[in-house]
Amino acid sequence: MKTNNNKGFTLIELIMVIVILGILSAVAVPKFFSMTDQAHTKNKAAVIGNIKAGLNLYAANELVVNGSRVFPTAAEFVTATGFSDILDETPEGWTVADDASTHADSCYFIYQAADAANKSTYAYYGPSGGASYSISTYLTNP
Repeated sequence: MKTNNNKGFTLIELIMVIVILGILSAVAVPKFFSMTDQAHTKNKAAVIGNIKAGLNLYAANELVVNGSRVFPTAAEFVTATGFSDILDETPEGWTVADDASTHADSCYFIYQAADAANKSTYAYYGPSGGASYSISTYLTNP
């Protein structure tokens, strides 16, 4: 009497599972990279929003102390303490650089991601007189 031992998977079943896993990974991997790019973008937007809120708080404090609402000049913004007058602490990956050589009233916020693949530079323009300011994207290196 012959017994048939049908334990295990056939080659066709194994190939089908590999094909299905390949299709699922082809869909999931691009979504993952898109999510990391979105996270970097939202992180930068959140820090810029915090800087704007800090600048408005700085101006409100100046209004209370000195009687006029003024924003810091670039020279005041780039000091030994950096962001400390505007934010409680410098966010990870962010630095401030002086631009006095080309524009006396501007400085840069520079965001460098930990992976060094994502670098963005923003210009802060704070004219002396301090009635207004602007923050704009200066350079982005993906």
